[in-house]
Amino acid sequence: MKNLKILAVTTAMCISMLAVGCQKKEAPANNAPANAAVENANANKAAEAETTDSKVSLADWEGTWNNFGAYLDDPALDSAFEEVAKRDGITAEEAKAKLLERRNCEFNGMVFKGDTITFLDNFEDKDGKEIASAEYKLTGEHKTQHGSHELTWYTFESEGAKYPVLLLMEVHGEEELTHFHMRYGNNADELLAKDDWFPTFVKPNSTMDQIVAEITE
Repeated sequence: MKNLKILAVTTAMCISMLAVGCQKKEAPANNAPANAAVENANANKAAEAETTDSKVSLADWEGTWNNFGAYLDDPALDSAFEEVAKRDGITAEEAKAKLLERRNCEFNGMVFKGDTITFLDNFEDKDGKEIASAEYKLTGEHKTQHGSHELTWYTFESEGAKYPVLLLMEVHGEEELTHFHMRYGNNADELLAKDDWFPTFVKPNSTMDQIVAEITE
């Protein structure tokens, strides 16, 4: 009888040890969902950081820019307007007026520095005087259709500024004439609807040959 009791106690101890061992082995499996949740959270944070880092900023337009429309009164461009007039069946004066209306802008220079944009009444290298200056922040991105092209506009806003809302397109045309299109006003939706208005700014080192090519394209 005594031997049977000893055998029973020994068996119970073995079963207990086996149970504990199983629990230890199963523990990592029980922690798996928690580990997966942490990994997913970290991945989401990384994705959010990447999205934030990939946003455009005013640094993409850094530097000084000249209003394309301010070049159009130069007599050196008369032949370009005559070429457009012949192609479109209108007069040179009409061709010029049409382009001026499309590229109309009330300031002739823009200087981007950090988060600040300064607007000038003339080209900076022609003693352009400051009209206004303000800090802007990115507030949105809009895609619009223009003919067969999809355009992307970035909205920058500055409360209380002379030009509280700006729409900017990315700088492009580096292989021909480096430039960007923009619009300014008080309401982004109203500006997006002005599908025939494209104020354009070019680099100060743009040549007249490049301006001619832009007019006659």
